[in-house]
Amino acid sequence: MELGREEGALSGETLLGPRTGTVLAALAGMIGMAASASAETWTVIPTLSVGAIYDDNLFFDDARLEAAGLRAGPALSLEYQPTVRLKLLGRAGLDSEYFGDPSASNWDARRSAGLTARYRLGSHTTVSLSGDYALTAYAAELLPSAGVDFGRRRAESLGGKVELEHRLSSRVLFRVGSGIEAFQLERSGLGLRSQIGSDAALLLQVAPHATLSVQMGPRYLAGSFSPHVAASLERTRTRTRLSLGYERGRSLVFDRTLVVEGYSVRLSYRLSRALTVSASPALFRQWERATEQRSWHADGIAAYRARSWLTAFVNYSYVVQDRGFYVNPLTRLQGAPQLWQNVLSAGFTLVPRHVREAPKQ
Repeated sequence: MELGREEGALSGETLLGPRTGTVLAALAGMIGMAASASAETWTVIPTLSVGAIYDDNLFFDDARLEAAGLRAGPALSLEYQPTVRLKLLGRAGLDSEYFGDPSASNWDARRSAGLTARYRLGSHTTVSLSGDYALTAYAAELLPSAGVDFGRRRAESLGGKVELEHRLSSRVLFRVGSGIEAFQLERSGLGLRSQIGSDAALLLQVAPHATLSVQMGPRYLAGSFSPHVAASLERTRTRTRLSLGYERGRSLVFDRTLVVEGYSVRLSYRLSRALTVSASPALFRQWERATEQRSWHADGIAAYRARSWLTAFVNYSYVVQDRGFYVNPLTRLQGAPQLWQNVLSAGFTLVPRHVREAPKQ
C-alpha cells in the first residue's frame, strides 16, 4: 500500500483558508490595544521536543500499514502582564515528522497557536477572551472527547471563547462561558462546519484533597439545540492523583454529528522526585441515529526529569474501535467491523529556564 495520502501536505496551505489569519489577527489587535501601557512583567518559555515513534496502523484502516519514524518540534509560550489586573498569554508550536517516505513525512504535521487575555474585575472575579487554531495530520487529536480515530488524516480547527469566572468561597468556584468551534476534515467534501456552545460549571472542594466539577449547557449544531453535561471527581495526595470523568452530549465530529458518551479514569503516581508514571483508560460510546459504535482507549506515560531543563519520556497508546456494520464514507464499501492500533514513542523535552523581566521602577 502506498503512503501518499497527504495531498498538499508540503504546500503549507491550510484547509480553512485565509479566514484563520484574519480571526487571529483581529484577536491579536484587541489584545494589543488592551496592553498599550508599559510592561510590568513578561515570561518567555521556549521548548524543544525530540522523539522516535512506532505505529502499527498508521492510517487506522484495514490495510494496517506499520511505520517507524522521528518527530521533533519547537514550541513557545509567552506571558505578559502590563498591569496588575490584565494578563496576556500566547503560545505557538510546530511538529515535524519523518517516516522514510516523502509522501508520508510532514514538516508541519502539527501547527498550533493560541492567544488569551485575562482581566481581573475584582478580587474574586475574572473575565477572559481566547482564540485557538490547530492543524494536525491526526484528526482525532482535535476531538479527544469524541473517541473516534481517523488515523493519519489531516484536519484543522479554529475557535474562540469568552468566559467569566467567580470564586464564591474558598471551596466553591463558578464559571460560565460561551464559544464557537469550526472544523474541517481532509477529503470529507463537506467544507467548514461549526458548532456553538455555552456552559456553566461549578467546582466544589468536597474534601481537603478532593474536588468535584459539574458542567452543563446547550450546544447548537446542525440547526438544532441539544444538552451537554460533564462531571469529574479528582483526588490528590502527595504522590498520587486520581481522576474519574463522565461526559455526554451531541457533538460535531468533522463529517458527522454524533451523540457521544464517555467514561474516563486517570491515575498518576510519583515514584520519586524525578520519575512519574500515569495510566489513562477510557470508554467511548457513539451513536449516529440508531447505530452504536464503541471504542476503548488506554494510554500510559513515564516521565523522568533528569534536570530542571530536561525531561525524558516514554508513551504508549492503544485504541480498539468496534464499528459494527461499517461503511467507509469515502469509498462506500463495507469495512472491517473492528480496528485497533498500538503507538509507542520515546524521546526528550528541553525547557530552558524562564526569561523574566523585573517590574520597572
